[in-house]
Amino acid sequence: MEAVADTSIIIALLTSEKERQHILQMTEDYELVCAASIEAEIGNAVSAMFRRHRISFEQGQAIISGFQASNFRTLPLSLLRAAEISHRCNIYAYDAYVLECAERLNAPLFTLDSGMKQAATILNIALIEV
Repeated sequence: MEAVADTSIIIALLTSEKERQHILQMTEDYELVCAASIEAEIGNAVSAMFRRHRISFEQGQAIISGFQASNFRTLPLSLLRAAEISHRCNIYAYDAYVLECAERLNAPLFTLDSGMKQAATILNIALIEV
């Protein structure tokens, strides 16, 4: 069975030992799918951690290497539907891409982001609480 994972889940899997174990247990019966924007989102998340002095350059490299070694299936973006979702839910395009993938696959969403949970509820997308 498929489930769509957003950036918060992927970053947690790559960086947080405590959350990683819980997320791995929650996702063991699912194939995790990501929007094609995930690579850019991982880069943006790493750069945000640099700016906040939360990680070193070496830690950022490790996160990126871990992501590149992973085997997440990605779906191409549907820009028109994502724009509709962005407008309806008043969210950024990157979040809309993820929600559009979940909607298209009729798959539940894994997220740690409360705003994404709220938008998924508006769109009647099932959530898997983490």
